Amino acid sequence: MVFMTGEHAFRASAVCFGLMAACSPANIRSRSSMTSAAVGNIAVVVEVEIAPDRIDDFLKVMEGDAIGSRERENGGCLRFDVLRDQERSNVFRLYELYRDRAALDFHKEQPHFLKWREFKASGGVISQKSALNDAIFVA
Repeated sequence: MVFMTGEHAFRASAVCFGLMAACSPANIRSRSSMTSAAVGNIAVVVEVEIAPDRIDDFLKVMEGDAIGSRERENGGCLRFDVLRDQERSNVFRLYELYRDRAALDFHKEQPHFLKWREFKASGGVISQKSALNDAIFVA
């Protein structure tokens, strides 16, 4: 993505595992169109390795979690992306953005999240790494 500030432009790297759109003239925005007041927003980044024979089950659970998060959490979940590694087909990354800590806590109590917990308990996950992040800029 290219952000313009007066006569100067800078390119933002595709941070967060390539979630930002490609840098092209169609994606030029002024800095004022960015949401820089992301104070309090929390991003969760998860890398998960799924048992190869459980990928279809995982995708079904994640679809329900992503849709449930965006549609049933009263605006507390601002984004929920499920990404697949291009080289390791059983490795996925989740990028979730929440309004604040209360919204993240609320998410963890919802039925669609509990299905994710059940999937993990059933042995579908080989490994998982998670990181909580403070959002600085949200575009």
